[in-house]
This record gives sequence, C-alpha cells and structure tokens, in this order.
Amino acid sequence: TVEGVTGSEGELHPVQEAMRQAGAVQCGFCTPGIVVAAAQLFEQAPSPSQAQIKEALAGNVCRCTGYGAILRAFERLAGREAP
Repeated sequence: TVEGVTGSEGELHPVQEAMRQAGAVQCGFCTPGIVVAAAQLFEQAPSPSQAQIKEALAGNVCRCTGYGAILRAFERLAGREAP
C-alpha cells in the first residue's frame, strides 16, 4: 500500500517528491496506486524508458488529468528531462 512507500526520515519518497514538484497530483483518488506502481518501477529500473513508465502505470485510471504532468514527473526522476 502507499503507506509502505516512504522516503528518508521526514522526507517524501522520490516518486512522491517528483509528483509534488511537477504538480502531478489531482483529486488524490488514483494517486496512491500511481505512487505504488512508480515506486516499484523505479526500484526495479532506476532510469526507466517512457515506454516502461507508461506500462507500469497502465493499470491506474485517472479521470482528472491527461497524465502529462505525471509522465513529466517520472521522466524528470528518470533523469531525462531538466527540472
């Protein structure tokens, strides 16, 4: 669950921080699933491709956004986009 996704003491997990910085959080309904899926992806592949990011998030449906900010957040975290 999302409660198990933690950063350093007093800090957000890098996935959560990337989403916060990119403004990639909407109503919060889908956010926990996206955070869990992305945290697992970045644990397995620290610099995933855009295709890998999209595949990892495929099971999460968000009705608030077009996923643009979410994808930008994870591209930035993967090191392929300037902050």
